[in-house]
Amino acid sequence: MLRALVLTVGALLAFTLMTLGLTVMMMAHERPLYAPAWLKQKIEARLDETLHGLAVDFDDIGLVVDEAWRPRVQLSGLEVQRAGSDARLALSTIEGTLAVGPLLRGKVRPDTLYLSGAQMRLYRDAEGGFDLALGEGGAARNAGTLPRRVSGNDLGTLSDEIEALLDLPDLRELTRIEATALTLRYEDARSDRAWTVDGGRAVLERRGNDLQLRGDFALLGGRAWASTLSVSYASRIGDKAASFAMSFEDMAAEDLSTQSAALAWLEVIDAPASGALRATVDSGGRLGPLNATLQIGEGVLRPDGGSTPIPFRSAQSYFTYDPVAQALTLNEFRVDSDYLSARAEGALHLYGTARGRPREMVGQLRMTEFSAQPGDMIPDPVAFSDVRADLRLRLDPFALTIGQISLSNGSEELSLNGEVTAGPKGWDVSAEGAMTRLSTAELLQLWPRTLAVKTREWMEKYVAQGALENIQLGLRLTEGTRPDLYLGFEFSEAEMVLVKGLPPAKEMRGHASLFRNRFVAAAEGGHVTAPQGGRVDLAGTVFIVPDTTIKPAPAEVELRTDGTITATLSLLDQEPFRFLAKAGRPVTLADGRVRLDGRMAFPLKKGRTPDEYDVVVDGTITDLRSDVLVPGRRLSAQQVEMRLADNLLSFEGGAQIGAVPVGGRFETQLGPKGDGSARIDGWVELSERFIDEFRIGVPPGSLQGQGRARIALDLQKGQAPGFRLSTDFAGVGLRIAALDWSLPRAARGQLTVEGAFGKPARIDRLAIDAPGLTAAGSLTLSDSGGMAEARFDRVQVGGWFDGPVTLTGRGKGRSPAVAVTGGTVDMRRAKLGGGGGQGGPVTLALDRLQISDTIALEGFRGRFDTGGGMNGTFTANVNGRAAISGTVVPRNGRSALRVTSADAGGVLAATGLLKQAREGALDLTLLPVGPAGIYDGTLRVSGLRIHEAPAMAALLNAISVVGLVEQLAGRGIVFNDVDAKFRLTPQQVIVTQSSAVGASLGISMDGVYDVRRKLMDMQGVVSPVYMLNGIGSLLTRKGEGLFGFNYTLRGPSAAPQVSVNPLSLLTPGMFREIFRRPPPRISQAPTQ
Repeated sequence: MLRALVLTVGALLAFTLMTLGLTVMMMAHERPLYAPAWLKQKIEARLDETLHGLAVDFDDIGLVVDEAWRPRVQLSGLEVQRAGSDARLALSTIEGTLAVGPLLRGKVRPDTLYLSGAQMRLYRDAEGGFDLALGEGGAARNAGTLPRRVSGNDLGTLSDEIEALLDLPDLRELTRIEATALTLRYEDARSDRAWTVDGGRAVLERRGNDLQLRGDFALLGGRAWASTLSVSYASRIGDKAASFAMSFEDMAAEDLSTQSAALAWLEVIDAPASGALRATVDSGGRLGPLNATLQIGEGVLRPDGGSTPIPFRSAQSYFTYDPVAQALTLNEFRVDSDYLSARAEGALHLYGTARGRPREMVGQLRMTEFSAQPGDMIPDPVAFSDVRADLRLRLDPFALTIGQISLSNGSEELSLNGEVTAGPKGWDVSAEGAMTRLSTAELLQLWPRTLAVKTREWMEKYVAQGALENIQLGLRLTEGTRPDLYLGFEFSEAEMVLVKGLPPAKEMRGHASLFRNRFVAAAEGGHVTAPQGGRVDLAGTVFIVPDTTIKPAPAEVELRTDGTITATLSLLDQEPFRFLAKAGRPVTLADGRVRLDGRMAFPLKKGRTPDEYDVVVDGTITDLRSDVLVPGRRLSAQQVEMRLADNLLSFEGGAQIGAVPVGGRFETQLGPKGDGSARIDGWVELSERFIDEFRIGVPPGSLQGQGRARIALDLQKGQAPGFRLSTDFAGVGLRIAALDWSLPRAARGQLTVEGAFGKPARIDRLAIDAPGLTAAGSLTLSDSGGMAEARFDRVQVGGWFDGPVTLTGRGKGRSPAVAVTGGTVDMRRAKLGGGGGQGGPVTLALDRLQISDTIALEGFRGRFDTGGGMNGTFTANVNGRAAISGTVVPRNGRSALRVTSADAGGVLAATGLLKQAREGALDLTLLPVGPAGIYDGTLRVSGLRIHEAPAMAALLNAISVVGLVEQLAGRGIVFNDVDAKFRLTPQQVIVTQSSAVGASLGISMDGVYDVRRKLMDMQGVVSPVYMLNGIGSLLTRKGEGLFGFNYTLRGPSAAPQVSVNPLSLLTPGMFREIFRRPPPRISQAPTQ
């Protein structure tokens, strides 16, 4: 139709000129001269005849001659329509000028054409071929007016079409075609889209053999901005080589993406783009490289699907596309956004191109400038000076696969690989990476603020410095869900605060990981310097955040420490714990080393309270030494196990207090519930070392062997430590010299001691229950540690003593003084004194001192010294009736007694030996012999009066001494001198010799008295009128006169049977033995 249009104009011009001639030209100079209606009709009819198959209609036709005297024909409202077709060409105005040379030769040849208001349609099919049609009605592919097909890959075809047009005889003088107010409808079957370009202007010029086509258009795209488009085309007639250029402003990037495989990547960008495209065709008609310049304005990256758009401020690209090699060379690519700023260059290859759209783009990029800051996710931009990437881009669906990306900044290099996809559910990111070395500050720059927030905050706040090595990174991010991040690295020379309030750990090295919201940092080395006690090694310590998504995130510290006890306790006494201060304990409790293995849990939040810390620690203490744990004593141990759980601190193991082995468990409550108290439950060795260490003032040799005692100590703040000790004496022998008591090592008993350590120590209760000894009391120690006083409410010894005893210390190495303030002593069983060695003073105030089965001393008061045996004096009442005084001296390992009394008769009566005795002075000596309770005795009595003695009365009656009987019944018979020798046993009194001499009577007697049955078997001689008769005593026994009666007394002492031999009176004293038996021997058995 373009040819028809040109021919129409040419015919009009020729016809008009021939008709009007020169006259008309003169009239139309510089102003239009319109043809009359008849002429218009003739012209239309002539045109219909000339242009076969075309119907031409126009509104007006006029002639105007310009200043250069060139005639121009002007038509308005021109319509050209092919018969049988709805396609038509409509122009609002068309003008043409004639070439002057041909015109002078009588030939009408148009020189220029001016068109206005033309409408055009351009169609690109799925294969990339173009159909161009002028006019309206139907699609260009169905217009039937041209159609002229131009391959999108062969711009030489377009050159051929233009040359063919201009080579027509009627148009050979045509040098310019200019069209204004053009409207172009572009329909693209590849993208299934259409655009309308309005207000366009196009110029086709021929200068010699050079052809140039250029145009300017405004694109109506329904967007918020207007787009303009400029195109140019240049070639030479006869040569298929051509060049094509297009420049545009504010074109939609998505629109551009549909026009070339090299621009396909623009389809995911929603932003205005400005720039230029340049392409060439060689002489063979082959399309050359496409050079592009793009300036992309503010917009977003928006792939299809439900992905959240990613905004950017601007982007630039300079690239060359080789359609033959399907290669795109990026000379420069720049992007600037809140998330990323970069400058890149590289090359991409297009694969699987179909219908002008590549399946994927694969290539390498090198970024000389790279700075990332994804919004507020990281605090400061992260810059790298050299970034290299191998990548693949797929557009449908969108998938960016990074085979490897290397980000370098000097000596530091980060390598990543992964994939970014966009789908119906949004973005999906998966990435893995590695880096050789990084500082903690640089790690925090790379660590997004929204990933593992509390863990990141902890690192930012408490990790001051450090180097990270062998860093491994993994990320899986699906839009709308929590990121799944893996981060692993080794660290060295790090300085961090494990718990707020504690000194920082330094020179830390180890490894850390963050995987599925679990963060773990394990130390292989490092230390913390405590305020006191030096360094504590932290190798093996692990910091854990089990779930970084929880708010506040829980944290755990698995402690592995090795340091001095002082340093470890010093750390436990820092904020927020203050365990030792709250318990009133110094951190210098002990010297030694401690290895801890424990767990500490707490929330990662501000304002944590001590109650929010859950601490469980197990430890091993070695080379322990303390002068504080047991006040006044040195506590040492080779190894002790410790534990801290629920604020309860405990130590358990074997140790030594001074030189004494001990063992057990120490416990003290820490934290808010701690009141400074502590408790020790254990054992202590019982040995001489124990006696010496605790300065227990007992004589040497009091304890033999070695055993154990259970001990419990109660340590209260501000109070002397209380203790309780108990033992069964296994393996221990005891000896109390003052009591002549001992416990063999093989025997068992029970000892309980309760008291408090102090200066001096105090024993509130001391109780012993052992064979032969039972005692309960208390003990007070002196300032020097020796025994000051021991009070026993009741002591039972060997069945012979039962009473309260007070022991008073007399200094180191000396036996204590013994005071008995009541109770009973049975001398029949007692073994006091004897032997050598040091003894001590004994003060007795007994209720009862049992001498024999029938003789007891009541109200016994005495003072004795046990050094070398029992030695002292005493006073008492015999059987509670007659007062005596006496002396006790050691003899044969026992005690000998001498008793005197001013009431001999009372003593004899009280003992039951002679109940009718009165008055007199007594001197009795008892010497221990043989087994316990047996004594040899001597008795001297002077001034003894006997009154109403049944046995004597019976004897006197038997010899019919009436006067003496009456005297006995009256005032009694007085014996001036009484002597006796006897043996006292628990069962008998064996009288070997005795006599009683008075003025009126002399009596001798020997025999046996059964104490228990009160039976007597006695014999002797009664000498009346002894004052005269006693002259013969020189020839007889003492108490016997020259003349006397032999007698016997048998039976109960209260009513004995008396037998007298009257013939013995006639026998001189020297022959009296004929009538009586020999006196009893000491070994004689008791009379039954």
